[in-house]
Amino acid sequence: MVVMKDLLRKLGLNKYESEAYIALIKLGSASAFQISKVSSVPFGRIYDSLNVLEMKGLVEVVPSKPKKYKVVNPKTGLYGLVDEQLNELSIIRDQVRSAVKQIGKKDISDLVTINTGKVNFAKRVAEHFNYEHEYWATSDDFKIEDWYPSIKRRYSAKGREASSRYILVNNNKADPERLKAVKKAGVNIKHYTLPGIRILVSDEELVTISIQDPTHEWVNIHAHNKTLGKALTKLLRTAYNKGKKV
Repeated sequence: MVVMKDLLRKLGLNKYESEAYIALIKLGSASAFQISKVSSVPFGRIYDSLNVLEMKGLVEVVPSKPKKYKVVNPKTGLYGLVDEQLNELSIIRDQVRSAVKQIGKKDISDLVTINTGKVNFAKRVAEHFNYEHEYWATSDDFKIEDWYPSIKRRYSAKGREASSRYILVNNNKADPERLKAVKKAGVNIKHYTLPGIRILVSDEELVTISIQDPTHEWVNIHAHNKTLGKALTKLLRTAYNKGKKV
């Protein structure tokens, strides 16, 4: 149940609410006193916790004497919480997009920055998906599957295919079914060996180069430069044409 506790915390439940919910899953149907005893939630806090669980659609009240509680089908209850968070994030995404437009676009055509780490690289990947047209990328393994949700949101949801190209490096371990899913999103994939480095180019303008030496921290170089973008796009297109179909 350790994993379940972590998931419940991520879904917004506090310690007592999580413990009460897990105890009720074990009990099936029980009174507040029984739930408090099994969960170690203080009796003075159990009703507050159960009320929150009820409002979130995770438990239901059984009209009996004494009053009892039972768990709503976890697939229904927990999936409902996930959907609520997804809806909230979607609203926040739209609000952020609107706020950014109001700020206005500054001239960053010659801006070059450097940072380190996988997290910063992932954030730059997300920035690349905001560009409208051609997207090129390399990958040292089938990590492209992690980007699939972003690809789908950006392109498939709008009913148009992406003009993106992915050069998939060392894809021998790739799951064929996942490959099919990514291809359905409008992504073209070929195998071309280019280990230890990732290159992303969007609209021949935004460039990210990540040096990924396994014994050191990732070094990520970012540039808004059309001259560099066009040159790398040309090189990547050549590599793509020489790559093997997957």
